[in-house]
Amino acid sequence: MDNLVKIRNLVNELTVRDENLINRSKYIEILEELFLKSPQAIAIMERDWKYVLVNELFATLYGFNCPTEMIGKCHYELFKSIPERPIDDINYQLNEKGNWKGVIECPHKLNDSFLYEVDIKKIKDRNMLVWTCIEITETDTPSSSLNKSRIS
Repeated sequence: MDNLVKIRNLVNELTVRDENLINRSKYIEILEELFLKSPQAIAIMERDWKYVLVNELFATLYGFNCPTEMIGKCHYELFKSIPERPIDDINYQLNEKGNWKGVIECPHKLNDSFLYEVDIKKIKDRNMLVWTCIEITETDTPSSSLNKSRIS
């Protein structure tokens, strides 16, 4: 199923609960644009780290040609070299606080690795995560208040 259809279905499910929403199609259009044209790489994952939705920038940063190459696959399946410890630390923070923000060194499909400033949040009332990230260049200096992990 294509990403836009999944976004529409998710928004439809969420907005059915809100009878006061006047223009659902405009709301869907805004969310689609936000997801597709965001300057941040965005992925929505299940709590077991399986990708549900991925925007093109997220797929590109991780070395994939298109988001569909990642959809339905677990992060561990795509990046077999990831040790469990950093993910365990991130999961602990997600369970305790509902979010994790930090700088991680992540694998790239082509066996290179890159630094990313990452923000992961749990979606309330759902067993899902929203992962946003921006690649950090050598000239960028990540905030000292961010967690630092190596996922490679």
